[in-house]
Amino acid sequence: MLNKSFSFQFSVFSFSIFLIFNFSFLISVGQSFTNSPYSRFGLGELQYGGFASNIPLGGIYNALRNDTTAPYFINTSNPASHSSLRLTAFDFGVRSNFTKLETTGKKFSSNQTALSHMALAFPVTKWWGASFGLLPYSSVGYKIHTEQSQDSIGTVKYSYQGEGGLNQLYFGNGFRIKNFSLGVNAAYLFGDLVFSSRDSFPSGSGFYNTRFSQTTRVSNFYFTLGTQYKIQLKKNWSLTLGATGGMKSYLKAKRSTFAATYTNYFGVEVMKDTILNDQDVKDTVIIPMMFGGGVVLKKGDKWLFGFDYSLQQWSSFSSLNQAGLLKNSQRISFGVQYVPNKSAGTKESYAKKIFYRAGFRYASSYLDLNNVQLKDRAITFGAGFPLKKIKVGDTYSQSIINVAVELGQFGTTENNLVREKYVKVILGFTLNDKWFIKRKYD
Repeated sequence: MLNKSFSFQFSVFSFSIFLIFNFSFLISVGQSFTNSPYSRFGLGELQYGGFASNIPLGGIYNALRNDTTAPYFINTSNPASHSSLRLTAFDFGVRSNFTKLETTGKKFSSNQTALSHMALAFPVTKWWGASFGLLPYSSVGYKIHTEQSQDSIGTVKYSYQGEGGLNQLYFGNGFRIKNFSLGVNAAYLFGDLVFSSRDSFPSGSGFYNTRFSQTTRVSNFYFTLGTQYKIQLKKNWSLTLGATGGMKSYLKAKRSTFAATYTNYFGVEVMKDTILNDQDVKDTVIIPMMFGGGVVLKKGDKWLFGFDYSLQQWSSFSSLNQAGLLKNSQRISFGVQYVPNKSAGTKESYAKKIFYRAGFRYASSYLDLNNVQLKDRAITFGAGFPLKKIKVGDTYSQSIINVAVELGQFGTTENNLVREKYVKVILGFTLNDKWFIKRKYD
């Protein structure tokens, strides 16, 4: 028999550490979250921050923080919110994208499913919370094949392909002084932007085929700051104000470009002449300053209303030979959440414990093509399904399964552009537990 022995709790969070460091490979290599031709420009398709818990709320994050009771979530976009954690939280998710691409004369559908994120957050003290994880920052993914009939040559086939993107390995800390919280995220951005193309001429035309490939390897640190201030109002209402900002950052880049002519002999590619071969040419990718603000109004733990606005000055982006191509991006989001009775007992209807969420998002993207700044608009909804409460120490932990759905549209068919209609489904698992419990044995 053991008396008052002190032991470390082996729990799902030990396994979570294993997942973050071993399955990070799946996120950083070989996964694409998009099938959009627009991901050819800038840094690719930027991935909005957020998990399945806040995406149904239009993706609001600036003033979003935890209640005083479980289930606890992770808000990676505003590090000040880490100070509201009372238990350790581990969040991971899977995302499926269903996209229909439309031009004035053609339609094309695609879908892909990928592991979307992993993050771990934990309270260090009652006034200090920390978090780390691996998240996507941008994604590149498209394949385009066309052909054109040329006089005296025949049918020439053209193909264009892009893949890769940037990921961020982040470490964030949030500190609370009474009702005011301040936080900082330090993220290491890394990844490859890979583009290639081929022109294939018919055999016997007298022309050599050509192929082109370019890989830009990007890496460096990126810092974001966040603040939150909570005001307790009358009749159990509370108001939280939040703000975030990202400093202008200079990322190191190395670009390798190769172009050559070749022929095909019975399916075997034989290179003829090298046109261009530049390896590891140094460059700098500048991520412009970003700032945003938001407000969340809550009535107890039953009602939540939130609004966000953010702006990023992409018009100053001049890297990757894309000066003047990007515009300042803006985004507004609104969300509402309702829980009939968060603390309902086991004999009451489970429907009373479910978190019901809805919202919308409208954004002017950073892309300006053919004199049209592309817009993104989506309605969002979802729900959180809490699991059984478990007594841990002097409190309760409660994990939750979150489902988020986005129905949206990006781009337009005007001016020979492409419109994307998409459905995104995110399944997230947020596990709550407590580390280092002092257990007693009789």
